[in-house]
Amino acid sequence: MRFLLIASALALSACTLSTNTAGNERAAGCARSATHNVAWSTDGAEDTITTSSDGPTCAQAVVTFVARSSAGDPLWVFATTYYDMTSGGIPPEGAPAVTEEQMDTFLSGWADVTLQRSGELPEWREGFDTLSASAPTFSYDTPLGREAYEEMRARNLQMICYAAAVEATQCLLMDPASHAPLMIVAYGP
Repeated sequence: MRFLLIASALALSACTLSTNTAGNERAAGCARSATHNVAWSTDGAEDTITTSSDGPTCAQAVVTFVARSSAGDPLWVFATTYYDMTSGGIPPEGAPAVTEEQMDTFLSGWADVTLQRSGELPEWREGFDTLSASAPTFSYDTPLGREAYEEMRARNLQMICYAAAVEATQCLLMDPASHAPLMIVAYGP
């Protein structure tokens, strides 16, 4: 009985401590968010893209990109840092502060994804070892083999494309076989 009381007291104190700490950090830091609705994963229903920041300051914020289905289920999550998304790397010593207004502008733009069709992607020409080698303008990368990539491209599926770094974009589609998001391509200069 004494063991049960001690365990209950420890569990209660751990819950109280973590709740208070999280609340204090959010009040003093950079907790911001933006949302954008987009018809992507299911015909006739809108998904929600939410971008958010959290950190001791806006310059030190971790930023997240979350796509949720119309039912609220998470479909895709991407996390990085504000500075990596806007300048690359980590902030240099003496970097200027990032205002809440700057963060709000960034998050709003990031949440406003681009809708495209997979048929708009470049062809992975036969005889080339990689997609990038057959694409003339940007450097392209795909986790798929040539046959699977070309099959998804031929289906002309709805995609969302979002910024994944300063000069990089990732495009997602809903895999017809698994009904789960699939990154079909990442590209940049």
